[in-house]
Amino acid sequence: MSALAKAAWAAVVAAVFLMALTPGAAATGNVDCRKVQQYFVPCAGYLFRRSAANPSVACCTSIRRLNAQSKGPVRQGVCECLKRNAASLSGLNQNRAISLSSKCGISLKTAVSFNTDCRRA
Repeated sequence: MSALAKAAWAAVVAAVFLMALTPGAAATGNVDCRKVQQYFVPCAGYLFRRSAANPSVACCTSIRRLNAQSKGPVRQGVCECLKRNAASLSGLNQNRAISLSSKCGISLKTAVSFNTDCRRA
């Protein structure tokens, strides 16, 4: 997986944990993880490098789109997809991943954590 792809996964992880999750939704069967990953490509610089103090406008715009499209069962699927792939991301700044949604002004009902139970709201 390329560094850019890894960055995309990292951002997805951050965004999903920050999203309010819907209980009882299906796992990843309803979500194409490759499509989810693409939402985080603009966030690579923020998530993997220390040079950018804040995510870019393009990053936040992309994450907001994902958040707006992740309703009902899709939210849980996105969450599960991200958790499944987060462990393979070398160089991911976990603090930045966790803070991504708040830095982008996305208000969430769920606590941000890499241990989030995607089945619970």
